Amino acid sequence: MENRNSFAPAPRSVEGEDVTTWALPEGAIARLGQGSIRDMAFSPDEQYFAVGTSIGLWLYELPALSPIALWDTERGMTDSVTFSPDNRRIVTDTCVEEVKIWDIQSGICIAQMSRLDNQGICQPVFSEDGQHLVAANYRMKNRKIHVWCPHTGTKVRETEIRHPYDVYPLCFSPDLSLLAGKNSDESSSNRGMNIGDGDSITVWQVETGKQVADITGYSERVRRFCFSPCGRFLAAGSRHGTIHVWDVTSGQLEMTHSEYGESQMYPYFLPEGELVTAAVSQRKLEIWNVETDEKLDEFEHRGNSRNVCFSESGARLAVASESEIQIWAKGSNTDTHNLSTLHGHIPTMDTLVFSSDEKTLAAGFWRDNVLLWDVASRRSYRPQVEQLPGTSCNVYRAPDGKIISVNVYGDNLNVWEVDKSEPVAKLPGPEGGLGRAKAFSPTGHRIASADRNDNIHIWERPSTLNNVTESEDWKKHPTVINDEEFIYGLRFSPTGLRFSPDGERLASISRSRDWKACLWDVDTGRQIAELPLNPPPRGGAYRESDTGIAFSPNGDIIAGGLWNEIVLWDATDGKIVMTIPQLEENQRSITLHFSPCGEYLVSGAWWKGGLKKVSICLWEVATGEKITTFWGHTTDVQCFTFSQDGNLLASGGHDGAIYLWDLTPYL
Repeated sequence: MENRNSFAPAPRSVEGEDVTTWALPEGAIARLGQGSIRDMAFSPDEQYFAVGTSIGLWLYELPALSPIALWDTERGMTDSVTFSPDNRRIVTDTCVEEVKIWDIQSGICIAQMSRLDNQGICQPVFSEDGQHLVAANYRMKNRKIHVWCPHTGTKVRETEIRHPYDVYPLCFSPDLSLLAGKNSDESSSNRGMNIGDGDSITVWQVETGKQVADITGYSERVRRFCFSPCGRFLAAGSRHGTIHVWDVTSGQLEMTHSEYGESQMYPYFLPEGELVTAAVSQRKLEIWNVETDEKLDEFEHRGNSRNVCFSESGARLAVASESEIQIWAKGSNTDTHNLSTLHGHIPTMDTLVFSSDEKTLAAGFWRDNVLLWDVASRRSYRPQVEQLPGTSCNVYRAPDGKIISVNVYGDNLNVWEVDKSEPVAKLPGPEGGLGRAKAFSPTGHRIASADRNDNIHIWERPSTLNNVTESEDWKKHPTVINDEEFIYGLRFSPTGLRFSPDGERLASISRSRDWKACLWDVDTGRQIAELPLNPPPRGGAYRESDTGIAFSPNGDIIAGGLWNEIVLWDATDGKIVMTIPQLEENQRSITLHFSPCGEYLVSGAWWKGGLKKVSICLWEVATGEKITTFWGHTTDVQCFTFSQDGNLLASGGHDGAIYLWDLTPYL
């Protein structure tokens, strides 16, 4: 299975340390993946590169991209990263908690400020002399500009901005005298549209909060704002290939450039005043001098960009896709460049599986393709078909031990043997596309998926005995399960659909019109039994995806997870065997997986307000007693897989991290 040409080495620090063991939670023996990317920044002197992730703040040394430190892991969720002008400090904005100042040399948090009543804020920035730190709210309920002393964390002043709508994105001028933002009008907010769909741009004076300009008639969605070094001009890059530049004083449109197709635009003013931009499309990034219409460079990249940033000088650029960061460095002349890749920052995964020899761990991602880890060396690599199209890729182990990938592409399912160049099958799906709920039969002959119209579709092979990777036709089963009472909303849940071990029954759980769980006969599509539930109280913050279900290895027990309890049902008649109430800290324990022996059940929670980490609980099935709890992921636990002897557990999270847990002390 190994494709050695695409191996990414296990991350090592400058001193050669194994960073997969840095800041490990108690009970974990390794972490694979370095967290999903939330922000990134170059230091002004281009000596450091910082990545804010869901598990904390990573600091790398340039140009080698060697890890130096991992900070702020108690909560993680580092939303923004900014260096001080003197390269000695970093300010981070941590989701729903504090703004923090870090000393780079000591790694110590030297000051922290409350996060403005939990209201959304723009990226905090330093003044040019480094003596002040400024941020602003973009929510209309708490529209203020805040100025702090970065040495002590004390607030210097607070200025109120009177404005009727949310404003995002926000951008300060280089001297921090002006603040610009894209308005989100009330009507679009009421319709549930994305922030930034308004039709004007407002500019305020930071010191007084007074509006100094209102640029009307601009309705495009803004990807990035930037001021010119002198503060006179404001550039806006859209999500659809255009850049506009205005004179801030007069509000007049100075120029428009729209030759970039459907690219997402990231404009940046160089220190000498020239405007450049990164134009990012599905598979390519181009760098342009906007004023001269000259393409400076281009290179390929994987997938959609998550974040793009220029260094202060403009000589470097970083672009983050779902599971890698590419660093572009300007060459000695216009015909050359240097391009390096930082691996390990991965997105949300929906499935994990060990290879039959347990030397390899495969992960299938929500918005990316398969990634494989060599468990012993911690090296990661992609299958040969790295550029597989599509989204929502799940991985399973077939009865013959081979790893199978089920990849959603448009309205179709593609079935692959991992590391092969051609798919085993291309399965036409329903019109309108498929949701995240999928299941692969342990027998290897059936696949189930919920569509976006709340139906369950089945594809199957004629035999459970033949090799799943043989060129045997897969066909769509004529039966479609479409009982709206039981499967409404199932398409949103990655954990709400599972086959029995023999592939003859299918269990589903979803919010439906209420919360419903059911056991289905796959051949006929008929209901075998309704699985009784105690729906949570009405009026709570519950979603369609707040459910999960699992079959025991011998098929006699079904486990279901809701907001506040885990239910065990008899898989024959659907009667409740046991209900396990969940403490407040374990609520939303909806990711469930039985151990290979069937004697234990592991549950993973999804994040809820007030928690720094979410729980993983190990239960004894016979008694319902909790054996132990692990705390590692900073947000939703998405999936599990056990080693065949049940002694090793791998957990994957929405935070872009996989933890390996040694269970031998507890079994």
